[in-house]
Amino acid sequence: MAEPILIDMGCKYNGYSSDMTRMMFVGCILEETKRVYDIVLKNEENVLSQIREYASIKTMAQMVESDFKLNNYTLIHALGHGVGLETHERPYITARNDTFLKENMVIANEPGIYLPGKYGIRIEDTILVTKNGCEILTKSPKTYTVI
Repeated sequence: MAEPILIDMGCKYNGYSSDMTRMMFVGCILEETKRVYDIVLKNEENVLSQIREYASIKTMAQMVESDFKLNNYTLIHALGHGVGLETHERPYITARNDTFLKENMVIANEPGIYLPGKYGIRIEDTILVTKNGCEILTKSPKTYTVI
């Protein structure tokens, strides 16, 4: 049986939180599941390429929503959120948020596709916003992991 396992984890360091989600697959990865995983990973990487000081939160979320829609999926939860003393803080990365990222913000980038009654695929990293880009604080690989 090719079961996807979603592992959402984090830790506290000096009082600050982190958030990371990775996928593992039992036995093998079905082609349909691999296709969904690849769409999520592509969008996670596309968002990473957009993150920098003054990047529009709304635009990033709309970019993912549009690509998911083109592939007949829906972004059913926020694209991400702030991470600080708590794991989930403002700003919430959604198409309804008209604000912009600021240097030194720490956010989670977590696109996900969920197929009710089947499975969900999400890839999430904790990100430090820099003036001209970002630094990925979570270092775990995002390759297919089959156990």
